[in-house]
Amino acid sequence: MIRLFSKYVFLLIIRLDFRKNRYENFKDLNFKHHNIINYKTIKHYSLKENFIFNEKISDIHAFNFLYLFLKIGGEKGIKLSKKNIFVWFKKFKFYNNFLWSEDLPSKRLINILYNYDFICSLSDEKEIRQINHIINFHIKRINFDFKTKKIENISSFEILSIFLIESIKRNFNKNIFLKLREVLNFQVDENSMHKSYNILEHAKFLNNLNEIKNILLFFNFKIPDYLNDQILSMTSLLKTYQHIDSSLPLFNGCNNNHNIEVQNIYAKEQFLKTKPFLEFKSGIAVYKDLEKAVFFDVVQPTSFAFHKKLSAGSLSIEISAEGEKIITNCGGSEGSGKNPSYLKYSAAHSTIIINNTNISEIKEGDIKKIFPKQVIFESKDDKEQIKFTGSHNGYLKNYRKICKREIEIDKKKSIFHGQDTIISTKSDNKKTVYHIRFHMMPETSTILTGNKKNIIIRTKKNNMWMFKSSNEITIEKSIYVKDDLAIETSQIVISGVTSLLKNRIKWSLEKI
Repeated sequence: MIRLFSKYVFLLIIRLDFRKNRYENFKDLNFKHHNIINYKTIKHYSLKENFIFNEKISDIHAFNFLYLFLKIGGEKGIKLSKKNIFVWFKKFKFYNNFLWSEDLPSKRLINILYNYDFICSLSDEKEIRQINHIINFHIKRINFDFKTKKIENISSFEILSIFLIESIKRNFNKNIFLKLREVLNFQVDENSMHKSYNILEHAKFLNNLNEIKNILLFFNFKIPDYLNDQILSMTSLLKTYQHIDSSLPLFNGCNNNHNIEVQNIYAKEQFLKTKPFLEFKSGIAVYKDLEKAVFFDVVQPTSFAFHKKLSAGSLSIEISAEGEKIITNCGGSEGSGKNPSYLKYSAAHSTIIINNTNISEIKEGDIKKIFPKQVIFESKDDKEQIKFTGSHNGYLKNYRKICKREIEIDKKKSIFHGQDTIISTKSDNKKTVYHIRFHMMPETSTILTGNKKNIIIRTKKNNMWMFKSSNEITIEKSIYVKDDLAIETSQIVISGVTSLLKNRIKWSLEKI
């Protein structure tokens, strides 16, 4: 209540503030490292009349369209940039809704500053004063909100914007370094992965850290050792979390729209090795060698802000081998500026689903309240194979069930053995419907054998695989999101009804 009142007073003061702009020098402040921006989305909305007034697409209000206008270049690009910035500011400057919440103000500030030299190159003094006023206005609002934000709610874009503001002052307050370290300690796990557990979001976070480093280098300011160490470690992990075909694992809304930019992030690091995991408790477990890769979702969800975009895909897997991905999740989309909620459903993942319901409650925008309170992971490594075991209690409250998945990976051959177990915590003989889904990559063909327990798989590269199950199998239609378009593909489904206290389903995937 106090915060809301103080914000109301602040907005009243800023509305009546007629002082001159405090800061005027915004030249040479483009520290862009890699441009992880969806130009396809921008082209879709920016060609529409009065697109700037559309409040349904958040990407518009981050001002990412400025990079498209920069590509257009010349007088036309500059006019489009100025027009939309000025119109937006006149309409929305005193709003107090989502347009000024989360990290949208910081993204707008960063994008205006990074395009400032281009926009001002053909602007008169009056227009430059107006642009400077918009920048100063954003600085005031960002500084005010930043002081009261919890560490869990501060994004890397907000930290980057604060460093940019400090660079405008030509001074770096020691408190922002303390805040940066707090954010890193709180939002990056013990394995150096960002806790969104979306490798693309991890890449964006890392990219912003690199831009902060560029700022400090430009102003001859000493880079803290912890920042250098974190960048190196997160870059190494970024290289680890790629399939054999260099695509990203599709967990928690990740997509493959920006693979070139992601690869460029670690390409400049010479002699970079993939990161070994000495101790792993929660996250996306990974096994990787020269021939194959397995990714396994054993994230322990929380109510913290950095987990709000997690999908309901606990215990989901992805498998690649022999140069291509075979088992996948459906993936994420940025087509409307956000990932559609149906792509977060459990059924959109290669995992175990009870009674056709989601493991976590899905609401538009994030996961709410109901999610697995306990996700347990164990691994066993020996000379011949490695074994991953994960379990969760996401279905405990509604159905008194615990789901467990074991995966054995042969280190020398392309063989994967799995065992999925549905455990009842109450002996009431109540029947439970289950589906175990394995989404396959597009351009994969399948042949179901006579006993309906084996499937021959032919991949895009004409590799042949045998999928076996202890239960009967069906083939159903599925989708795979590529370039924000849903492509039809197929999925292997093991389904049944059980009233047993413990029901085990065995399956395997082997190269033939």
